[in-house]
Amino acid sequence: MQVIKTKIKNLEKIASNSIITVGMFDSLHIYHQMIINKVVEIGTKENLFRIIFTFNKKPGKKDYDFFLNEKDKIKYIQNKFEIDFLYIIEVDEQLANSSKEEFVNILKNKLGVIKIVEGSDFKFAYNQTGDVNYLIKEFGIDNVIIFQRNNSVSTSEVKKKIKQNNSQDIIDIIDINLIKKG
Repeated sequence: MQVIKTKIKNLEKIASNSIITVGMFDSLHIYHQMIINKVVEIGTKENLFRIIFTFNKKPGKKDYDFFLNEKDKIKYIQNKFEIDFLYIIEVDEQLANSSKEEFVNILKNKLGVIKIVEGSDFKFAYNQTGDVNYLIKEFGIDNVIIFQRNNSVSTSEVKKKIKQNNSQDIIDIIDINLIKKG
């Protein structure tokens, strides 16, 4: 797996077709894992580059408490998934102000994205104007794989269960290998 840390404006073009998922993946809970596994499955089957596209901080949030730090996220993804590229994009003004059209154009023209896997609640671009319906319009219904969101499985829920010291609920939400000791 190649890890690429860069700004959105510095993305280099990939010559071949790819499948991608975009998100924070800040706890890599079972919902995140299902999405990434689908990227791996389709990418392997269809001979596409398999890409995870994430960010160095939560867009639009000044103070955001990450469950996983960047180093642990990279290590976990590298050990658990057969991904070709992990992009960690620096959140800056250009990214924050990107329109949904600009963002999709970057995915298509820089990363060669022809398929995308996301959760049903996925939002992107300035003021979160992009959503899965826009992705379907841009990539086609057969090229956008959508997982229905399960609201009981989220990073917020993981953090809440940790504060409540409810270990069984945490195990149900997240892979036990990610739970930090101490």
